[in-house]
Amino acid sequence: MKPRTHSNARRSMTMTALYVAWVWTVKGCELTAGRVFSDALIRRYLSERLAKHSDVYRFDTARQLAATAEALTANYIHRLPTPPHGGRVRPYSATEQATLYSWANTLTTALKRQNARALLSLAGGAGLTALELMAVQVEDVELVGARAVVNVAGERPRRVPVRANWVRTLTQSVGTRFDGHLFQAYRLEEYPPHELQRFLCDNPCSPRPSAARLHSGWVVSQIDAGLPLGVLLEITGFTSAQSLQPYLKYAKTHRLDPHIARITGEEAV
Repeated sequence: MKPRTHSNARRSMTMTALYVAWVWTVKGCELTAGRVFSDALIRRYLSERLAKHSDVYRFDTARQLAATAEALTANYIHRLPTPPHGGRVRPYSATEQATLYSWANTLTTALKRQNARALLSLAGGAGLTALELMAVQVEDVELVGARAVVNVAGERPRRVPVRANWVRTLTQSVGTRFDGHLFQAYRLEEYPPHELQRFLCDNPCSPRPSAARLHSGWVVSQIDAGLPLGVLLEITGFTSAQSLQPYLKYAKTHRLDPHIARITGEEAV
């Protein structure tokens, strides 16, 4: 496959290993490329083993396995249709958010409730991606009065004020801890969010909790707030305004007339 980066190498190894282990479990066939990377088996893997995963994850897995099959065999592998909106997903409605809040508060153990609250408050309240929220340490969270700020590390370091409706949930997740990961789980070096996905599969809810959908809703809420472009890019970690394009479909629409005075300069901004 000749991956060009360590990240791509780890990603390829993880997806391939999980798939091959599943093939061995359900088929017990000889582990040759031609037998393992067949269209029928990959389709079955996507429909059975990954049935509860997101469309984006299933699409990425299918693409990776198909590329591997074509590199190693002459087998043709059907691709899944591209997820809509470039992989972006529809934000949760207010009713759905209330359901997720109830889900987090009614899980059966304190650790499960703590992790669910970390997911909701970091992705829904601070717009973190699954990879980013898995890296957040307790000491990265600043609680000052009724406000909270998350210091995000990684490729897009930034400080993000948490939306007010999720501050209490974040505070409950932190609890009395002073260090350690906010979302407590074993982390695979190849793909840290794997245990997050496993947690969601083991603790189902309808609608299914999704860091991507929570993140999408957070971005839309910032657009709706009318923040200056520079501030939007700063808190989202996006490098260009083009990254905001997929979210505009879900943002509020505005009429032109009330803004004419500002457009013409007759009214100070």
